[in-house]
Amino acid sequence: MSSLDICLLQSTVWTTRNENRDASPSDNEARMVTQGRASFSSDDAQPFLNHNQRQQESWTPPKRFLWIQGAIMSNVFLYGFDGTITAATYAVISSEFDATNTASWLTTSYLVTSTAFQPLYGRVSDIFGRRICFFISTMTFALGCLGCGIATNVVFLNCMRALTGFGGGGLMTMATIVNSDMIPFNKRGMYQALQNGMFGFGAICGASFGGLIANSIGWRWCFLLQVPISAMALLLGYLVVKNPIDTIHHGSTVQKLCQQVDFAGALLLVTAISIQLVGLSLGGNQLPWSSPWVISSLVGSVLLLGLFLWIEATTSARPMIPLRLLRGRLPVATQTANVCVGLSAYAYLFMLPLFFQVVLLDSATKAGARLAIPSLATPIGGLIAGIVMSRYGKLTMLVRMGASLMVIGNGLVTSLGFTDSAWKYFVFIFPANLGQGIVYPGILFTSLATFEHADHAVCASTVYLIRSLGTVWGVSITSAIVQTTLSVQLPKALSDVPDNMKVVESIRHSVEALRHLPPDVQLKARLVYYEGLRYSFAASTCFALIAVCAAFCANARGLRKTSS
Repeated sequence: MSSLDICLLQSTVWTTRNENRDASPSDNEARMVTQGRASFSSDDAQPFLNHNQRQQESWTPPKRFLWIQGAIMSNVFLYGFDGTITAATYAVISSEFDATNTASWLTTSYLVTSTAFQPLYGRVSDIFGRRICFFISTMTFALGCLGCGIATNVVFLNCMRALTGFGGGGLMTMATIVNSDMIPFNKRGMYQALQNGMFGFGAICGASFGGLIANSIGWRWCFLLQVPISAMALLLGYLVVKNPIDTIHHGSTVQKLCQQVDFAGALLLVTAISIQLVGLSLGGNQLPWSSPWVISSLVGSVLLLGLFLWIEATTSARPMIPLRLLRGRLPVATQTANVCVGLSAYAYLFMLPLFFQVVLLDSATKAGARLAIPSLATPIGGLIAGIVMSRYGKLTMLVRMGASLMVIGNGLVTSLGFTDSAWKYFVFIFPANLGQGIVYPGILFTSLATFEHADHAVCASTVYLIRSLGTVWGVSITSAIVQTTLSVQLPKALSDVPDNMKVVESIRHSVEALRHLPPDVQLKARLVYYEGLRYSFAASTCFALIAVCAAFCANARGLRKTSS
């Protein structure tokens, strides 16, 4: 029997929670994760256990392992690259289409579909296999990037970003699931660290070169350059990614397999998030917050989310989010931290380039350069997390430490001003990025260690779903804060400017319009932008603080001992 078969077989021997209730939670956690031993009360089981332990310790990568890593790491790189290159260039893109006031849709249209379909990849890959899901996610991501590169209007561009999100939702999820099939749990920390490092490298490249590409050969190439990398990953993955034995359904028809997919839940989630984002985008922007359209959108989204949870609890299909994964103190605390980390991270990531380009009047190239060096902190944080998980198994400690660093980093960014020393714009960004690199794998592995191996695929996709919900809300909420501040404060600040409402609308629709204003008018507009951005950074700091509180409510007593 191969080492991969042994790993799959060992997934059946996940066992009960830690019996030693007298030990401290941190001691329990270290033993649970680093020892990698299942508890058996029967002496007859001990020879089998010892055999499994020896097999795990002597685990070697299966055939074509490096080729598989090449395929999934290419996708992980693109996942990081696409996120930051869009954040670095959205002001340029939206200004070309005269749509800066709706610029958040360049990100949120991607995040809506990415968020809604992420959990489906976990469930569908359990039903139809890993290979087909890897193929679909990579193919649709490539087609979406191609469509973005040839878009002629902002509506088509947003539609293509939504298609890209449908594929992008599976890039990181399928990478985690494929590695979970191959690698024993107690050895997975370092591989996850490498995966996080590749994500960070992609994010660095996107932040560094996004502005340069946009200013030199055009923003369209920010998307078109991703297509050949996706094509390479698609071909390689199709050849080497296989289905594990336990996902092969012999004799099942396509109809029977489709009946296991929670399509109703997926549709409700997409609809709920979409109309919620419409309400957040319109409120304080095109319509007042008291508008019936805005209120009905927000209330309707809450009702649909409630209906979604009811469907998840009662469906005969495999639910997108099994609600049992959200029961108990540890899962609730972990996922609360997860959603708040997502809120904070993307609010911060989305607003920083706008701060540099509007408040400091940087070009897109210079704004990207300012983000490049601090972005190194994310893969460094991932490496630290991988080492701590592999050596010490202190999972909840990682979540607490990472979230605390995000609070510090967001608080420091809130204090940045117009004339600070250049070093502050680099150093103050560093802690939040470092914390993000630590907290993401900490939350993922805390969640995985809470449940049996059979639940790992859907558990991983649930973690990504909940985090993505946070990112969607983070971008939408902070964008609404900035746009509301502009709509309220700009007319007051520019009240003595001739034809001031026309000037206000031009500033809200195009960042470039700000650069062509007279110096005194420009300074007033920049001050209003600065006020709105500080409010948004303060909000992201509050989200990170809630994540810290949730992390300290989590303990290690719910984690399982595992030999897989």
